[in-house]
Order: sequence, then structure tokens, then C-alpha cells
Amino acid sequence: MREKAIVVENLKKSFGTKKVHDGVSFTVYDEEIFVIMGPSGTGKSVLLKQIAGLIKPDEGRILVYGKDVLNLKDEEEKEKFRETLTYVFQSGALFDSYPVWYNVAFYLIEKKGVKEKLAREKARHYLSLLGLSGTEDLYPSELSGGMRKRVAVARALCMNPKCILFDEPTSGLDPVMTAILDRLILRLRKEFKKTCVVVSHDVNSAFRIADRIAILFKGKIVEIGTPEEIKRSQNPVVKQFINGEPEGPITEVLEQKNG
Repeated sequence: MREKAIVVENLKKSFGTKKVHDGVSFTVYDEEIFVIMGPSGTGKSVLLKQIAGLIKPDEGRILVYGKDVLNLKDEEEKEKFRETLTYVFQSGALFDSYPVWYNVAFYLIEKKGVKEKLAREKARHYLSLLGLSGTEDLYPSELSGGMRKRVAVARALCMNPKCILFDEPTSGLDPVMTAILDRLILRLRKEFKKTCVVVSHDVNSAFRIADRIAILFKGKIVEIGTPEEIKRSQNPVVKQFINGEPEGPITEVLEQKNG
């Protein structure tokens, strides 16, 4: 029986009068690439941040490898949780004033007390694995967007988590760099045995990397399935979204908001 990596149960979240999530539930399994998709403004990134413990839901439960994210008792439990699950921000969230190697090794040095010489070697190792040899002493401002995202992944790997959360990893990238990032995520699952949860609006990318895809719309998961199942879906929301059709339920909601 496959181990459950993440269990989200009846998650509800509002900001003021705006209801973002209204009973979101799903399960992600160990060593699975699970992609969350949906129209802009449906709360995909908010959902990811709730799983990471960065935003607290109003109701519901989130389990990460059996641990209740919302009820971590003390700093020791919180630290163990941070070692289990890592969040890769859309921008990469690198420290501009530190060189690349220090960004990658930041957690080891600042939280684990690893000596800089050893931490630098570990950083160099992960940078090499991601095709970034020779960038150790550069600064984030000297890197391309795709390189910054790979540095952020190297930093995540340096923490050796079981699960990595990606917020729009291919956003703003050209088709070639998108393909490179897709291949990297597939590698994380195959070679490093990582569970990956990816928020994306890129349909082609999702079909390339996902084991399963969840479609979020109007605060709920309207469908979960393999890429082939999603392609064959008769759900009008899913059909409009994956085919990029101008008419359908997604457009109707947008018109109501703007009307």
C-alpha cells in the first residue's frame, strides 16, 4: 500500500468576505508528482502555502507524513516539519547579498551549525547535479531566471526533505527553460525519490510531469486524475481550462466578477 505523503481534508479559507477555499480535500502519495491547476485567482498558491504552514486555514486538517501541520507542539516539531517539507517560491526567494553557494547552504549554516567549508562542498555538489557548476561565487543578480530557479531547487535538496512544493516553477520562462525545469522535477522524483507538489497554469508542462492533476475552481477540487484522464474529462470546467476555450463556466465566473 502506498504511503500517504500529504492529506488535505475539508480545507476552508476566506480573506474578509472572499471565500478562497470551500472544502478542499485530496491525498498526495509518496514519490508522486501531483500538479494543482486552475484559472488565475482560484487560490492555488494560497493552498500550497497552507500545506507549507505559511498560511493557516480557517477550517480543515493537513497531514504531512502523518504529522498535523496545524498542531505542531513546539519548536522541535516545527523544525522536523521544515526538514520534511520544503517550499520553492515562484521567484526563487534568494538572498541578493549572498553568493550562490551561501544561498544553497543557508539552512545548513544558519540552522544546523555546519561549518562553512563543509557547507560549501555540499552546495557545490548540489549545484553540480543541477548543471550549475561554476556559479558558486556568483550573486543572484548575475543569474538568469531559470538559473535562479535551479539554485532554489539546489537549496531545497540541501535540506534533504521528503517533499518539495513548487509555486509556478515555469512562470516567466521560455519553452526551452520550461522543458529543462520539467525534466528536473521528473529527476527529483526518479533519482532523489522526492514527492513533488506543483502549482502551475502551464497545461503542457503539467501533462509532461504529472502523475496526477487536480483542477481547482470556485474554492473546490472539481476533478483529480492522471493526465490522460484529465484530457478525456467531460467536466466543462476542465475542458475549457485545458483547451483554452474562450467560452464556458470559467468565463462566466470572470464576467460575473467584472460585471
